[in-house]
Amino acid sequence: MNRQYVRFFFLTLFCCLLSACTSSAASTPDAISPEIEGEILVIGDISDEATETIRGTQPLADYLAEQLKENGVIRAEVKIAPDIETMIRWIENGEVDLYFDSPYPVMVISEATGARPILRRLRFGVAEYHSVFFVRADSPIQTMNELQGQLVAFEEAFSTSAYMLPLAYLFTEGFNPVERSDPSAVVAADEIGYVFSRADNTTIQWVISGIIPAGVIDNVTFGRLPEETQAQLRIIAATEDVPRQMVLVRPGMPEPLVTAITEVLLQMDENESGRAALERFQTTAFEEFPEGYDAAMQEVQTLYQLVQTR
Repeated sequence: MNRQYVRFFFLTLFCCLLSACTSSAASTPDAISPEIEGEILVIGDISDEATETIRGTQPLADYLAEQLKENGVIRAEVKIAPDIETMIRWIENGEVDLYFDSPYPVMVISEATGARPILRRLRFGVAEYHSVFFVRADSPIQTMNELQGQLVAFEEAFSTSAYMLPLAYLFTEGFNPVERSDPSAVVAADEIGYVFSRADNTTIQWVISGIIPAGVIDNVTFGRLPEETQAQLRIIAATEDVPRQMVLVRPGMPEPLVTAITEVLLQMDENESGRAALERFQTTAFEEFPEGYDAAMQEVQTLYQLVQTR
């Protein structure tokens, strides 16, 4: 009985020790597949058509990830925000690394987060654009002075070409622009009222149908209207040019990575795979600011501050 007891005791002890060793081995880092370390590059956009936007932007994200492997980037993804407030929060929190848009929303986000523009984007091959004020071809309004006491249609409050540029133009030229809620609103004789149409097409239709005396869209959109539509309209004023779109990088991004991203974007149009990604992104190329970064930002900042402080 004693021998059997001793044999049983040592057998039990051996099993316990074996189990403990197995458990210890399983908990060591060598026994587990190591986690992949690296940077996930996130491109942000604001859209109510998330699927379509991702489809057009993901090839650019994939291209950047491939080219930035040596900088620790393991993959890139696209993140869609429903509004500019959400995008501001994501960039501020580091959830979005890159953002592409026209100067006004870029400046709004930049001021709120500390993000900074690094390049301009030639969307559809357009480097710069401006806004045009237009009326019906048969309108008695010939000049901006004659627009006083009248209404003009802007697109929306975060548009560069149909809010910031025309509003800054009105202030600069000494007019008194005031926001109104609908196209039937009354405007004082010393004011130029503006209402939001929510879409360029709506602005054009309002003017053609006589709902509102004047409208504002960008010159590129105006130039691409069908000839029969353009024949019904007449431009009475134009604003100054600004970059069509800009590339914004989040605050706190390491400078070596910013430099690498800048170089990759600038060289995309020089190879077949880069050009293919650009085409899906509706872009011809990325460029440095011809007049220099400081000069370009000073011009945009002046227009932005003019609108913000009035």
